[in-house]
Amino acid sequence: MLYSNKALIKMAVPLFIQQVLAITIGMIDTMMVSSAGEAAVSGVSLVNSLDQMLVIIFSSITIGGTVVVSQFFGARDEKAARGSAKQLLYAAVFMACCVTLFSQIFRNGLLFTLFGDVEADVMQSASDYFFYVSLSFPMLAISSSCEAIRRVEGKTAATTIVLVFANLLNVSGNAVLIFGFGMGAAGAAIATLVSRSAAAITLLVLSGQKNNVLRLERLFHYKPDFSVIRKILRIGIPNGIENGMLNLGRLLTQSLIATLPTTMIAANAVANSLANYQYMPGTALSGVMIPVVGRCIGAQKQDEARYYTKKLMLWTYISLWVVATATFFGADLLIGGYELAEQSAKLAKQLICYHLVMEVILWPIGFTLPNAFRAAGDVKITMVVSVLSLWLFRICLSYFLVLPEVPIFGLTLPGMDLGVMGVWIAMTIDWVFRVSIYIPHFFRGKWLKKASLAD
Repeated sequence: MLYSNKALIKMAVPLFIQQVLAITIGMIDTMMVSSAGEAAVSGVSLVNSLDQMLVIIFSSITIGGTVVVSQFFGARDEKAARGSAKQLLYAAVFMACCVTLFSQIFRNGLLFTLFGDVEADVMQSASDYFFYVSLSFPMLAISSSCEAIRRVEGKTAATTIVLVFANLLNVSGNAVLIFGFGMGAAGAAIATLVSRSAAAITLLVLSGQKNNVLRLERLFHYKPDFSVIRKILRIGIPNGIENGMLNLGRLLTQSLIATLPTTMIAANAVANSLANYQYMPGTALSGVMIPVVGRCIGAQKQDEARYYTKKLMLWTYISLWVVATATFFGADLLIGGYELAEQSAKLAKQLICYHLVMEVILWPIGFTLPNAFRAAGDVKITMVVSVLSLWLFRICLSYFLVLPEVPIFGLTLPGMDLGVMGVWIAMTIDWVFRVSIYIPHFFRGKWLKKASLAD
């Protein structure tokens, strides 16, 4: 067997820690920026939604590269695996530089197109924040690529330590620039740029060490290998479309929620915040699924690929049940920390409890299992299912479930008038659709018969 339980745990635990860090530091960032005023925190909030959309463009290259590198590594073609790792790094950084250049040239036009109705001071904060954050995209691409390469080799502990210190540097930078120099949103962005740069440089040095099988060597002697790049894009482009559509769907449902009463908006915000923590163990194990299954496919061990998929799915269910149980019994305490009005707090608890039940049944199959398909090179089904399900259920159905009346093509159709609960119901119907497709696809086994990218 390619992996022991200990090896899988050594891969999963650092990823879980990184998930906790990312969400926690994000919340701390928001709190620190809020001290600079509502305009600053509003500007940062607007840009973060745009930032996530743009990061998807080059992070999808990282996903594609992880699959290719893991399959070569599984096939024990270490030279090709190292070469693919280098191609991954350069392809991701190139795409990130293109995104940065686009963001710098069209920064103000893009912000005014998306958020033109906001007040002038909010727009200024958003522009200042976006200027510095977009400069950090190439550094983020380097960090993500190095992290993915080391994950394939099973070396994630050192990466996590680097990211812990980078996050501490980010918080310290916020304290100095926001509280010390009064730089507001710009200060938060500069702290992000510095911390991402520090992480990128450190991880690049670590990834070049000779004790790494998948070391990055002779970085300044680079020649594009278009056969490898095509393989990376074959996985990366569909994954990028899928993730882009998912984030677009979130933005559209957020605009729908914004039309609802303040009580529902506040309850939804708190429920979403707590839901992000519930996903963390599942997201960490999803990150393990790609290099593990990809390596099995490269080694022509399809039985092991199926075995590890089932094992990681079981671990995902167990971890989600643990977190869900703790959240259920601690819901009142957690929601109480947000100081909501009584009606909002009651609604937030209803949303969380509904989400807990649906999540522990549906989410792993809908979102962890597809990574096994991607690792085997079977990316079209996940893209098609995701796009169809997103538009049919998460977006279109939301309007009919949320609103009392839905205007469409000049007609006014009756809706269910369920308020914000309708958005959460539509989301879980989206999950049901994904599950109904992915379960038979897994057991039919066609995803295991895809030609290895390492061939």
